Amino acid sequence: MNPNNQNISILLVDDNDVTREVLRVVLRSEGYHVVGEATDGGAGLEMALKLKPNIILLDVVMPKVSGLEILPRLKELVPDSRVLLVTGNKDQETVTEAVRAGIHGFILKPFNAQKILDTVAGIVAKLPK
Repeated sequence: MNPNNQNISILLVDDNDVTREVLRVVLRSEGYHVVGEATDGGAGLEMALKLKPNIILLDVVMPKVSGLEILPRLKELVPDSRVLLVTGNKDQETVTEAVRAGIHGFILKPFNAQKILDTVAGIVAKLPK
């Protein structure tokens, strides 16, 4: 566990309980501070506005409001948060739309602990000090 990671706040936005639990356990094992969890895009946007996390892990396919639908609003309203898209959808249209909207990276499903930690560490390294 890296004690420096305790200063990094992360918001999880995913409608799948198991996915959120896996992300939470893996991130906390490295000392990251998971500050909140939301099960749909609307709730995720509200939490992001309130918590202003360093990093948001955002699922693409969710009920009510999808990750791609709230991504532009996240970028506008919490511009200092880095957003990683969590998706099993690797089609070109999704990737292009996410990149156009300013996504900072992807965590592709199925994922493992090391992939999650490597991707998050890469974003952390680029955060302003």
